[in-house]
Amino acid sequence: MKTIEHYEKLYGRPDRTARFALADGRSILIYKWSEESSKEGVTLYATDGVRELLKDGSDACEFYIGLRPEVDDVVEAIAEAAFDGNGTGVPPNSGDTITLSFPLWKGTVAATFLFTNGDGILPPIQDNGTAIHFVKLVPIFPNELEYKKRFGEDALWERFESQGVEYWNAYREPSS
Repeated sequence: MKTIEHYEKLYGRPDRTARFALADGRSILIYKWSEESSKEGVTLYATDGVRELLKDGSDACEFYIGLRPEVDDVVEAIAEAAFDGNGTGVPPNSGDTITLSFPLWKGTVAATFLFTNGDGILPPIQDNGTAIHFVKLVPIFPNELEYKKRFGEDALWERFESQGVEYWNAYREPSS
């Protein structure tokens, strides 16, 4: 199954599409579904084409993020993460991060995405013998990155839960 077919089966046609390309010709698409269209309670942004950039044998990935309210500026940060991943050329592991040299969008100081297992929202698919996993991007602040480095991804999720952190809130404050 093609990635766009999978997305459209779940959410319908995207409301918007952005294309990003490198000088060497490699490119990706980032689709957007509004909060109403996504049925997830957030505006959903999802990639198509990362599977060609980040592969490990028969495993590949695509990225997605849900935010409320919508922040279309995030697509530039998603594209940066898509082209670089965790720097290894293979799909990132849950708990890996990428810190960009710029904020993830206007109005936030967060510059880091946490890569985490997104199978609960977008189940994996098979495409021509390749298993495509959907990796959720979670914006985190510098203090949260340090906490994750010190105690691990599970501890960060526990911290978010105990503090009621709405990590999908585009204008949230850092956790304490």
